[in-house]
Amino acid sequence: MSNEKNTVPQEAEQQPEQAAMPLKLDVTARPIEPKGNLVGFASIKFNGAFVVEDFKILQSDKGIFVGMPSKPDKTSKTGYRDTAKPITAEFRKELTGAVVAAYHAEVERLQTRAAAVTAPEKKSIPEQLAEGAKQAAKNEAARPAPAKASKAKSAER
Repeated sequence: MSNEKNTVPQEAEQQPEQAAMPLKLDVTARPIEPKGNLVGFASIKFNGAFVVEDFKILQSDKGIFVGMPSKPDKTSKTGYRDTAKPITAEFRKELTGAVVAAYHAEVERLQTRAAAVTAPEKKSIPEQLAEGAKQAAKNEAARPAPAKASKAKSAER
């Protein structure tokens, strides 16, 4: 078994008259409760034909950035090895921009949804007790006084 990589350039497989297809990125961002600098995950569908999952959305002092999918690797200096990564700086910028935009859109959607569902403010316990006492007094005042039983009815019993 050799460690040589057998790759066939994509240009050799394409027909000369075939134009390059524009790249369409469909990004799904999933914000999470922050754990350290990790604030979410993303999946990217390329041209509706290929999906790469487990992009990490990270927050740093410089802003949000995207970590590539990776797996543990004891031989690397970071302890991890990227399993998918962009080759060019231009594509990295495009990919990062798409993920960050999707993340911000999802966070805004969640905030809008949370604002629409907010529960009414609860009163403090002393306020609730005072209100309950007032309601009980009001109910007691509205209740008719019990009629006195006649001596005849008492004798029957």
